[in-house]
Amino acid sequence: MSDAARKQAAFKWVGPAIAWGIILVALAGLVLLGVYGAGDLRFIGALALAAAMLLTLAFGLAGVGREPALLRLVAGAAFLFLALMFFLSFNDLVTRIRYYS
Repeated sequence: MSDAARKQAAFKWVGPAIAWGIILVALAGLVLLGVYGAGDLRFIGALALAAAMLLTLAFGLAGVGREPALLRLVAGAAFLFLALMFFLSFNDLVTRIRYYS
C-alpha cells in the first residue's frame, strides 16, 4: 500500500463525522426551538433544520449524489410522495367545499 493510499484511507471517517456533527447540532437546535421558540420562528426554524438534517443524511452519509441510480430512486420516491400529498390535499379541499357551501 502506497503512502498516498494510506493517507486517503485514514481520512475516510472525516466526511461522515462532519455529517453526524451537523445532524447532532441541528437536533440540538430543534430541541432549543421547541423549548424557547415562539410563533412563526418555531415553525420556520424547525422546518429549515429538519430539511438540513435530511439533506445532510441523504447527501452526506448515504451518498445519494454520487450514485445516479440511487439519485433517480430517491427523486422518484419524492415525486410519488408529493403527488400523494397533492391528491390528499385536493381531496380534503373538495370535501370541505361541498359541506361548507
